[in-house]
Amino acid sequence: MTVNEPITPAAIRQQEFSTGWRGYVSGEVRTFLEEVAEAITVLMQENQTLRSDLARQEEDLSEYKRREQLLKDTLINAQQVIEAMKANAQKEAEILIHEAELKAERILQEAFSRQGKIRNDIDELKRLKTTFTSQMQGVLDSHQRLLAESGAAE
Repeated sequence: MTVNEPITPAAIRQQEFSTGWRGYVSGEVRTFLEEVAEAITVLMQENQTLRSDLARQEEDLSEYKRREQLLKDTLINAQQVIEAMKANAQKEAEILIHEAELKAERILQEAFSRQGKIRNDIDELKRLKTTFTSQMQGVLDSHQRLLAESGAAE
C-alpha cells in the first residue's frame, strides 16, 4: 500500500508486516488489523449513509428553495394584481365621478334654461294679464258709458 492510496478495510486485512528478531506477535497484529478493518468498515458505512442523507437533504433543500421562490413570485404577482385592480378601481371611480359631475352640470344647465323659460313665460303672462286687464277695463268703461248714455237718454 502506498501513501496516495486510500486505506480500505480490505487493504488493512491484506497488509503484511515483515518480522524481525524480536518482532511483533503475528496473531496480535492480525487481530488488531481485523478490529481496525471492522472499525473502518463501520465508519465507511456511516460515511456512505451520511453522504446519502446529505444528498437527499440537499435535494429537499433545493425543492424547498424552489417552492419558496415560487411562493414569493406568486405573492409578488398577487400584489401586482391587487395594485392594478386598485388603480383600475380608482380610475373607474374617477371616470364615474367625472361623468356624474358632467351629468349634474348638464342637469343644472337644463334646469337654469327651463327656469329662464318659465320666468319668460311668467313675464309674458303678466304682460298679457296687464294687457287683458287694460282691455277689459276699457271694455267695461265703454259699456258703462253706453249704459250711462242710454240711461240718460231715456
